[in-house]
Amino acid sequence: MKTMGEYGRYLMASVIVLIGLTGIYYGGYAVWAGLLAFLVLAALDLTAGKDASARGGPGKWFYNGVLYLPLVPLYVMWIFFAFRIAEGNLGLINSVGAIISVSFLTALAGLPTAHELMHRKHPLEIFASSLYLTLVGLPMNDLYHVHGHHPLVGTLEDSDTPRRGQTVYGFVYSSLFHGTLIAYGIEKARLAKLGHGPLWWRGRVLQALLSVIVWVSIFCYLAGPMGIVYLVATEAVTLLVLGGFNYTQHYGIVRAPGSPILPHHSWNHLNTFSRAITFEISNHSEHHLDPDKFYELLKTYPEAPQMPSIVLCFLASFIPPLWEKKIAKPLLQHWDTHYANPVEQRLAMEENARAGWLQWVNPKAAQDSLT
Repeated sequence: MKTMGEYGRYLMASVIVLIGLTGIYYGGYAVWAGLLAFLVLAALDLTAGKDASARGGPGKWFYNGVLYLPLVPLYVMWIFFAFRIAEGNLGLINSVGAIISVSFLTALAGLPTAHELMHRKHPLEIFASSLYLTLVGLPMNDLYHVHGHHPLVGTLEDSDTPRRGQTVYGFVYSSLFHGTLIAYGIEKARLAKLGHGPLWWRGRVLQALLSVIVWVSIFCYLAGPMGIVYLVATEAVTLLVLGGFNYTQHYGIVRAPGSPILPHHSWNHLNTFSRAITFEISNHSEHHLDPDKFYELLKTYPEAPQMPSIVLCFLASFIPPLWEKKIAKPLLQHWDTHYANPVEQRLAMEENARAGWLQWVNPKAAQDSLT
């Protein structure tokens, strides 16, 4: 019974994509099906409570293979979306429904699988990750995530660690833009060591450009004159959804540059359904301790800093006063007083001062304790 549950757990991402795909195929009000499937999962996640149990049951073949299952259905969903656009009869309401459904499903089913695969070593796994990311125009995102975000997490140098007082709206696109620039710099430096320019035919930069150009061309050809408008709108919403979930993973946490990465340098969201649909990305502490460990082997660290359901945090983050007052400030005050070491307490109070927040830890006492 446990094994059957484990199969169903990690097949949910593929199932909701198939639901969304079917809705887009039939058109009309059915285009909202993908969003409705997400809302059902969100409601289940909010009511199911915490789950700190270890994973395990099926063989390695399942845990690896299930990462590839959403890839083709996601592309098919986008192609059906292009067909609906070309027909020109979606209407305003159903256009909004289609954009939101495709955006949410691309972010929720495509990006966690891409994230897991980008931490693997085999070229096929990296290639599959880049195919997922091509859907949102970020086929080189793995370079910054693996070589930038992970070693820099919690420091001011990491654009994927939101600072205290920073809204999700100010975080999302600036972090993606910065990450793209750094990824380009990483690949440019790698190719220079090999004696090649950044656009070498076997380099990631040219491959990324070509993959995006090919995908955009196919979509716009199928969708017709309005294709580019729908494409830009849908990708913008997808990136906002991606950034919104990313925002809650490290919000406000600080770490001194060069210091060891410890379990308290990430927020965990250990709810049943969010763990499953994100392929354990919400089980974040262990992932940062050992980025190469496969998702099904991650420990849960229930004693590490915890946030409520990632769905609840995601929704609240788009209402900044609610996010700060009800979730962020209380949890960060607890983090500063129960998890942070003296150096981190000083850094935290510097961030509080910059954000205009209260100084709930005495920064002088924290500093004096070091001397």
